[in-house]
Amino acid sequence: MNLLLLTLWAQLPTLPGSEPPPPPARFEEAVETATVASNDKSYDRPAPRPLPEGPVEEASGPIHRLVFDGMVNPGMGHFIIDGIETAESEKAQLVLLEIDTPGGLVSTTQDIVQALLSSQVPVVAWVTPSGAHAASAGTFITLAAHVAVMAPATRIGAAHPVTGSGQDPEAAGGKHMARKIENDLLAMVEGVAKARGRNAEWAKDAVRDSVSADAEKALEIGVVDLVARDRTQLFEALEGRVVVVGDRKLALHPQGAEIVERTPSLRDQLLNLLASPGIAVLLGVLGFLGIIVEIYSPGLIAPGVLGVLALLCSLVAVEQLPIDVGGVLFMLAGVGLLVAELYTPSFGALGFLGVGALGLGSVLFIDLSDPNYDLDPSFALDIWDVLPSLLLVGGFIIWLSSFVVRRKRAPSATGMESMVGRRARVLRPVDGSGGQVFVEGEYWRARSKGARFESASTVEVVEVDGMTLVVDAAD
Repeated sequence: MNLLLLTLWAQLPTLPGSEPPPPPARFEEAVETATVASNDKSYDRPAPRPLPEGPVEEASGPIHRLVFDGMVNPGMGHFIIDGIETAESEKAQLVLLEIDTPGGLVSTTQDIVQALLSSQVPVVAWVTPSGAHAASAGTFITLAAHVAVMAPATRIGAAHPVTGSGQDPEAAGGKHMARKIENDLLAMVEGVAKARGRNAEWAKDAVRDSVSADAEKALEIGVVDLVARDRTQLFEALEGRVVVVGDRKLALHPQGAEIVERTPSLRDQLLNLLASPGIAVLLGVLGFLGIIVEIYSPGLIAPGVLGVLALLCSLVAVEQLPIDVGGVLFMLAGVGLLVAELYTPSFGALGFLGVGALGLGSVLFIDLSDPNYDLDPSFALDIWDVLPSLLLVGGFIIWLSSFVVRRKRAPSATGMESMVGRRARVLRPVDGSGGQVFVEGEYWRARSKGARFESASTVEVVEVDGMTLVVDAAD
């Protein structure tokens, strides 16, 4: 199981009664080396890195704004990576990544960091609003951006790895496994910090000892580049700032630029929902319960199918199963369940599960928001194109299920019980002792419950007593 980089914030510090100090009027980077304390340890601010030789290009174009608010999971990872690729393809000036996260999956964090380090468009990571944090995995992501910014009263750090259940890796997998995980993340965060010219020693302590820093301390020790309380101040500080993107030097000009709001696609929102801790735990429990019920009560089918689908969802959510492979499996399962509904008396259960699996698979299989998806927009399908088909199939399953239920409840069409309710013509007078009637082309002995019915009269069969029909007056 991949590790979750969850922040440890069970005990929040009490806020002082005095007003917080106002943010600096300008957000310029200090050039001299400073030594300050952070979490009872002093750190030397790294010296500013000289810019490479070569001309400076003037950046232009829109600003793509991405709001990263929540756990680091496959949904958020695809949202950020696709947002960067889209900004590159649309010649954006920069990507403004607003962060507020407690952490998340290591595998997704690695993917995001790789995308940030290789991005051909400047990425400004801004921990905002006040009170937000870039904890755990958020520390890696913030450090990997071209420009790292924090709003006042935000915090960053506490990046020691823990397991998905919140345990220390040593308690879950032994000291050797814990050392491997920690050393790998230490090398990763040190490389990211050095690549961006940030405080590598503090970054390693954030992983090793879970140290953290508020915005002002992070600025002083060189963890971030700027502190800005709002977008206006941020753009003022970024105006004319030169950043290195690949082998180019770009001067940013965000003031007055168009801001393009990017929102997660339906696929990303679904993955984000599935990967939330509460939903992930619920899916795992439902999956195992469904399979256990099927094992102890063979033949129910629906609980076992539901359990397998729930486990598939959880595997996709924590990246143990590739998302596109999961989409294919869901679609195949959906088609199989719809076919099985025609041959299995499940009263619509398999059909509804099939419709759900088919819809889920269609969303996961292809991400139309991916800029690398080479399909003419005229062929693209959105939810309103897919929904009618799903509703049509769902309506058919409802009709088929109701038809089966009605047939099950209907009187038997064969055997002695089928005679009840039928009309009969009296051939010989019928009374309490006997008589004869003609029903559906057959001659039957009959008796009444006391009344007498003469020949050629019409009666109704109300009961079957052995080989004798009990009749009464027809309505």
